Amino acid sequence: MLYVALVAISLDGSLMATIDVTIPEEKLGGLVCLKYWTRGSLVAEYLLSTVIYEPHSDAQVSSLAFRPGHNMAVTSSYGGDFKVWVHGSHAGRNNESMQRTGWRCQSVGSYKGKPLTAAVFSADGSILAIAAETMITLWDPDSNILVAMIGDTLSPITKLSFVGKSEYLVSYTHSLKPQLSVWSTSNLALYWSHGIVTEAVSCSHDESQFAVLALLSSPGDADAKGNGVIFFFHVEDPVPVATWTVTKAKGGSLAFLPANPSLHESSATNGVNQLLLVFMNGKHEYTIFNPHKEENIISKNSRKSQAAQDEAERLGYTSIYGDLSNSNAKHNHFQEVPFAPSERPWETIFSGSSHALPPLTKLCTSFFESLLEKRLENSNEMIIDADL
Repeated sequence: MLYVALVAISLDGSLMATIDVTIPEEKLGGLVCLKYWTRGSLVAEYLLSTVIYEPHSDAQVSSLAFRPGHNMAVTSSYGGDFKVWVHGSHAGRNNESMQRTGWRCQSVGSYKGKPLTAAVFSADGSILAIAAETMITLWDPDSNILVAMIGDTLSPITKLSFVGKSEYLVSYTHSLKPQLSVWSTSNLALYWSHGIVTEAVSCSHDESQFAVLALLSSPGDADAKGNGVIFFFHVEDPVPVATWTVTKAKGGSLAFLPANPSLHESSATNGVNQLLLVFMNGKHEYTIFNPHKEENIISKNSRKSQAAQDEAERLGYTSIYGDLSNSNAKHNHFQEVPFAPSERPWETIFSGSSHALPPLTKLCTSFFESLLEKRLENSNEMIIDADL
């Protein structure tokens, strides 16, 4: 069985990278592949460019990200190393004159042998941030030199994100001590934090805004109903600008997109284009919010229930197919289906519903008899030829 563990797309959409994992069967046959793709001529078409088997040996890949404005990407692993990949031409084996074009590893880094749990580039591509469990390390992606380190969190960092083109970095952690934190890369210090259970974070590309999808239950809560809250922040203010309560938040995600005038009458305020926020819940239903308007729900595609509001919730068979028909209906309401015997019974003898067919022993006898052709001779005797 093969599944895609991670997906990353470059800012302009021209490149895509995936981590494909093949699940081992009886502890044999497991494989991790790093694949790079280039955008094709058709819409949503990507062509496979380079395949790299076991990019971090036996270690699991924790994150995958592209460097804005460069043909460069980074992967980090729980095995304790990260690799910077670049796209270009290089000579083949034995110094062959033929040049090969593809992705190759430019540099490898690590920090005290700790598992590396997240990685991200800054908006201008000048800084590479790597989370070494509870520490944040800052690197020069060109020279692969460690520049600085930032603070310490209560538990291993799950994800890192730069907030637009600002100096601020957002991180969140899971486990029994969840923490959402905003860090200042200029002061190398914690700016503010909240102890909320974060499911997803999305940052705008140009502005200092980000959104957080938080769960209303603690990790591992068996009685959790999947309800959550979306917080919309300006990076310098720990008080959210807007909040929305949502359902089916577990497994959900967030994303910003430019406002479309066709979706709302006014897509700009004071000449500045506003961003819309898309929430995708765990059931793959989306809702679009406008954080800058009072009537902030633009559209949604949530599945509509066919039952009336005052009707009890349907379960089991009725939730899929509806109510059963009246069992007291008279049989004479159904017309008999005309039947004509086939001249070639072996073609239709096994046709029909399995519950309506006669026993297999009777079917086999009839089937083999149908293959025996009967013919009359001048002696008026019956001769049976077995034409099998």
